[in-house]
Amino acid sequence: MRILHVISTLASSSGGPTSVVWGLSAAQAQAGHEVTVAATDRGNPVTEILDRHALQSRCPGGVELEVFAVSYAPLLYAPGMRAWLARSMRSFDIVHVHGLYRFPPTYAARLARRSGVPYLIRPHGALDPYLFGKSSRSRVLKQVWHRLLEVPNLSEADALHFTAHEERARVGYLGLHGPSFVMPNGIDWSGFRHLPEPGRLRGRWSPRGGPIVLFLGRLHHKKGLDLLVPAFARVVAAMPSARLVIAGPDSDGYGKKVRGWVRDAGLEGSVELAGELRGEDVLSAYVDSDLFVLPSYTENFGLAVAEAMACGLPVVVSDQVNIHADIARAGAGLVLPLDVEALAAGIVQLLGHDAERAAMGRAGRALVESRYTWAGIVGPLTREYEAVVERARRRRRLPG
Repeated sequence: MRILHVISTLASSSGGPTSVVWGLSAAQAQAGHEVTVAATDRGNPVTEILDRHALQSRCPGGVELEVFAVSYAPLLYAPGMRAWLARSMRSFDIVHVHGLYRFPPTYAARLARRSGVPYLIRPHGALDPYLFGKSSRSRVLKQVWHRLLEVPNLSEADALHFTAHEERARVGYLGLHGPSFVMPNGIDWSGFRHLPEPGRLRGRWSPRGGPIVLFLGRLHHKKGLDLLVPAFARVVAAMPSARLVIAGPDSDGYGKKVRGWVRDAGLEGSVELAGELRGEDVLSAYVDSDLFVLPSYTENFGLAVAEAMACGLPVVVSDQVNIHADIARAGAGLVLPLDVEALAAGIVQLLGHDAERAAMGRAGRALVESRYTWAGIVGPLTREYEAVVERARRRRRLPG
């Protein structure tokens, strides 16, 4: 199939969607599809995180990359993308739109709808009621944008793509009755089959040899860091040698708040703010840690959770991480409510039981290998694409 993925940005600071688009598009190219990714240059992704030639060398036929300059930053408006989409849209069999509430995904969906090109929208959690109702200066603009632009796109989409059943259930408040399916995120298992030797980062992060609790993700209000920091103060009271590593890019200056909480709790000697990790440091962080924690207020999937489990690391997640049921069923970690005391107690419990952590780590690695790899997802997703194209053909009387 000729597949077009449209996403606002491929900058690493945007979090999971960037990894998802590249992992999925590479796997689709390896399976023989013709794949193009269109994005803006926000965050300078071409020089920061994208090595097109390395990507193409891994993929038969390669993944075509189209990157366009932004002329109006708040909406990521890119006139070059607008012209290219208008010129190229009908050359694709299907358009996979990633995200909402910015010019690239909204315009791509609108153009596909008006051009009769089959399209599906993947919200990446943007429709979760927690985020939709979050108070902000742009709340009114977002609601107007949603009503005038996103509702028609969502209502007329040939499918909505959710990554977990709970994510789909959470958007019921919108009253969308169109077709949808659930297909999880994945990882490239080849990158996790052979893990680095432990010890590369442990000595730096825990010079006293205490256990390491890892948070790896964007520093963002939805991630529950306002719960994790006070919870870790309670952990340190019970286990003074424990260390918390908070690794990831800062989102809109939120890191300043996190540093303030750490300082106010007197945790400067127990918490490491490691910044954004790249390359082998990411795998080493998982391998050198004893526990991964993500107490998010909302998380449509949690790619870092899957990566941690792929490295054999037990996880502690909130019951708002939408794959929490899979984690609980597999015995890969603890699922806890959004509560400081419960989070602290869960961390202390697991840090005190090596055998339990080891068993959870094995279960998590098996879960990821069996359910969350791109190689296993591309085939079922292709069948969903084929259903989307057939549905569009029937609805719009497209050529067979």
